[in-house]
Amino acid sequence: MEGRTWVWVWIGVAVVLIAFLLAIFLSLHANNPASSIPPTPVIAPQGQLVPQFPKSLILDSAAAISGSYSIGYSSSINQYTAEYDSSSTVTSLYNQYKTYLLQNGWTITGTLTSHPTFDVIGASQGANQLQVVISTQGKGSEVTVTYVVK
Repeated sequence: MEGRTWVWVWIGVAVVLIAFLLAIFLSLHANNPASSIPPTPVIAPQGQLVPQFPKSLILDSAAAISGSYSIGYSSSINQYTAEYDSSSTVTSLYNQYKTYLLQNGWTITGTLTSHPTFDVIGASQGANQLQVVISTQGKGSEVTVTYVVK
């Protein structure tokens, strides 16, 4: 039964991420319908962040970066994503992100905390957008932070 639970957890996380990326993609193409070539991600070396990703958005100082990339959708819209592993719990990281965002001028635009194995928090600061997905992984958590600069 536990195997099935994990499948549903990952399906839920994938659906949330795909919906977020699809919303960004659709908003970009609504403004630029002539664009037919998708942007190419720039992937950081293993264990490193892409240079433009704000290090302040990695709240766990002991985090192990598992991946990071950037996507330039246009000259004025860029996405920076980082994934990391943490020994902290989903609830602890969610609370840290919520506190950090509110104390640093972000507006919480949406949350999902009703699932037992992952939480999602979305925020905006001016035109910039942020989404944090925190999921249970072993005794800790896996965190995906997506930052979109407009």
